[in-house]
Amino acid sequence: MERLFIVYDPDCGLCSQIKGWLAHQPAYLRLNFVSSGSPAARRLLPSLAPGDLAVVSDEGDAWVGDRAWVICLWALRDYRRWAARLARPFLLPFAERAFAALSRNRATISRVMSLQSDTELRQALGEVEVPVCRINQP
Repeated sequence: MERLFIVYDPDCGLCSQIKGWLAHQPAYLRLNFVSSGSPAARRLLPSLAPGDLAVVSDEGDAWVGDRAWVICLWALRDYRRWAARLARPFLLPFAERAFAALSRNRATISRVMSLQSDTELRQALGEVEVPVCRINQP
């Protein structure tokens, strides 16, 4: 396995922040981010509901929801040990509940923390007028 495709919700501020955090972490595998509901996401996992977190490997393995969170941590150099701990039978139920609560409340968390989604940032940047740069020759 060399690459993971992480399907995330670009309309969710928390999801977009986590995507940015993941993208800047040293990783054992290449991480590619795919917007949920996009044609690429439908090709990877046709049955995936829009907004659900999912991870698909380049070998075809897939993880959805709380298992996807654990595999994201497993892919990161500084967090693989945490992923191994969270995947153990005595901690996995706690991790599942924590990730489920986070996912269930992601819109509220985004609003309270004023986290902008990728979609909101894209719209805001599209509204910015960029002045033309001209070089005056003497």
